[in-house]
Amino acid sequence: MSRKKSTVYIEEAADMRLEAAARKLGASKAELIRRFIDEGLLRTGESEPPLPPLPKFRSERPLTVEEMDEAIYQSMKRRAQKR
Repeated sequence: MSRKKSTVYIEEAADMRLEAAARKLGASKAELIRRFIDEGLLRTGESEPPLPPLPKFRSERPLTVEEMDEAIYQSMKRRAQKR
């Protein structure tokens, strides 16, 4: 997927709320802005729904199916605790 850089100006209060939401969700402000744009366009029927990001894993070796299941479970658990 290619991306185009764009600059927008937002109120300081909105930027502070965006920063807090980004910290809470463990995402960048840019990622949240892209999500909000996609969701807004979905409401108007202008875009396809975005695919959720895949979890990222670091490992020194390939994981077994059971280890991958556990890693996904733990990742989901951590995300739920942040909300």
